[in-house]
Amino acid sequence: MDTNGPLIAYYDAQCPICRHEMAHYACHGDHIIRLHDANGDLPGDVDRKAALASLHVRLPDGRLVDGWPAFIAIWERVPGWGLLAWLTRPAPIRIPLDMLYRWLAPMRPRDRCRDGVCKT
Repeated sequence: MDTNGPLIAYYDAQCPICRHEMAHYACHGDHIIRLHDANGDLPGDVDRKAALASLHVRLPDGRLVDGWPAFIAIWERVPGWGLLAWLTRPAPIRIPLDMLYRWLAPMRPRDRCRDGVCKT
């Protein structure tokens, strides 16, 4: 993986669990990861519905990865998480975890109100 530059994580900032997890990674600095709310403006090659359905990460070389591989890409870069990336990278582990993540992700909580504005 190219490590010359930050990752960009396209995630659902209306999900409190997602916000908390991404903030944990982001506290290591924007030279490692930059957060981008998938509810806002997105680059043309990032589909909003897909980005809200599962975590998407743009690698420094411009490629997009999503689902469990997106988490692996983050963990490879964030100090202290490399072992988890290494342990979950093999296909017999990664594929079932990705399937489980994609099944559970739609059940995550989402804020009904944001920035004091509620849709009715």
